[in-house]
Amino acid sequence: MLIQAPLGVDFFSIPAANPVMGVVPQGNTAELSNICARSTDLVDLCCKQPLRATIDTLPLYGPGGRVGVPRNRGNQPVTLIMERWPVLEVLSVQYAPNCLPYVWNTVPSGLAVPAKPPSGLYGSSTPPAAGEGSQAVKLAAGYVDWRYGPGGFAVLTEYVNGWPHSGITSTATADATELEVDDCTGWVITATFPGAATGATGTAYDAAAQEIIQVTAASATSGPGTLTLASPLRYQHEAGVCVSSLPQAVSWAAMLFACEIAMERGATAMTMMEIPGREVARSAGVDTSYGSPAMWAEKILAPYARII
Repeated sequence: MLIQAPLGVDFFSIPAANPVMGVVPQGNTAELSNICARSTDLVDLCCKQPLRATIDTLPLYGPGGRVGVPRNRGNQPVTLIMERWPVLEVLSVQYAPNCLPYVWNTVPSGLAVPAKPPSGLYGSSTPPAAGEGSQAVKLAAGYVDWRYGPGGFAVLTEYVNGWPHSGITSTATADATELEVDDCTGWVITATFPGAATGATGTAYDAAAQEIIQVTAASATSGPGTLTLASPLRYQHEAGVCVSSLPQAVSWAAMLFACEIAMERGATAMTMMEIPGREVARSAGVDTSYGSPAMWAEKILAPYARII
């Protein structure tokens, strides 16, 4: 994807050439992988979290801080503010008086839900194009209250967050209705509300064979597994193809970071047609009259940054 993008960078000239052999293909592939890894880390750094879907467990202490408990409001739910977003699914919530050793009690299933599920990720015909959803979880009243005063409860929440993102692990033929992937996290969730869609929509990024996929089932909650598709594949996809629901703006920001890294050439030089990506960055609403690709990437990622 990086090599195909209109960045104006000759990535095949990296790393610096050996005086005898020039750029060795194996070394080129290794360093491009390193550049992609660094770019991904820079994206996560800007957003203060991994954007790829993950499952995390967060301890909170309240009432107060990230645990909002209404006073004298009857059956109004408690609001738990998670560290990562968007919250896709709440897997479990446990609570205990905030004194050691903790004696945990489990909230029954269905009594803790995302406060604002991302509307464009599930049940959509195209992948989402904007940062949607929230960091909040709504917990039914009666489990955490003011009986022990501020900070009187410890709350342990396990939740799914981020955007489903994976790689194909074995060849999928045209007309296949299943994909073997390296990570099933977030592709299928438990419906938050009756009738809500549970299967995510993503893109198989495979050059001329690129296509949209809609997932209906997954063989695992996380890790390697099989995704079942709503309709057969139009094209064949080999192992290694990226299948992702991440907004393309995020991918573009990662590529701009990669461009910035590639331009730091050390003793060698690189000739480029103007500063790469200017028109594409401008079309994403970024002021490109000054700055560098990395600065444009930071601006593109601003809507995806976690709010603490």
